[in-house]
Amino acid sequence: MKNAVIITARSKSSRLPKKILKKFEKNLRSIDILIRRAQYINLPIVLATTTKKSDDRLCKYVQTNYKIKIFRGDDKNKLLRWYKCFQKFRIKNACIIDGDDIFFDYNVYKKLIKHVKNYDILSAHKSMVTGIFTHIISMSALKKMYKYFINDIDSEMIEPFTIKAKLKTKYIKLEKIYHNKKIRLTLDYIEDFKVFSILIKIFNTSSKTIDIMNYMLKNKKVANINYHRESFWRKNQKKKINSIDI
Repeated sequence: MKNAVIITARSKSSRLPKKILKKFEKNLRSIDILIRRAQYINLPIVLATTTKKSDDRLCKYVQTNYKIKIFRGDDKNKLLRWYKCFQKFRIKNACIIDGDDIFFDYNVYKKLIKHVKNYDILSAHKSMVTGIFTHIISMSALKKMYKYFINDIDSEMIEPFTIKAKLKTKYIKLEKIYHNKKIRLTLDYIEDFKVFSILIKIFNTSSKTIDIMNYMLKNKKVANINYHRESFWRKNQKKKINSIDI
């Protein structure tokens, strides 16, 4: 594969257990929404999960319901998992979809994938609404970082590795609405689950992210259900980044 979509997901989660297989309505689960939205990018899809027994059920569910590739690798060393996934499927560039971001903007990925040739990695600007976009990364970027993550290390937060390897990084900024920090679109707490449960009754898996954001801006009661969690989430992310010693 020259270009692909990699959905990074695992069942182990402390704040919202087994959220990747959590049901919203009928038989619609988080992983269903992720895969169905990823299909709109029109690239081969790979689920990159772990070799842990806890992810056996996730793999079986995906194998039963979808014709996509599955790669199982390291649990905490996410960069090593990506690297070996790239190797196995001969991927040159990949749209990285985080398993928490079920209403990610597939149009943003579709538009930006062609620009990765000018950079090692495209990443979300820190002002962007959480859950819209994660990364588009190249194999050349992973090779440059390889010596820093080859050992047994927790690479869940990749920013320290991109800085250490001096990657040519482009932080993406889009239209104003994508940077409106009164919206939170990631699944990490029970309040996030409540928001997504409301949105899924109004929108479908193909709905444009910009329409979902506009709805939340007009319906502040919905947005306020989980937005207070954003500061907790960011503090936790910063703590994880600061704990990495390369």
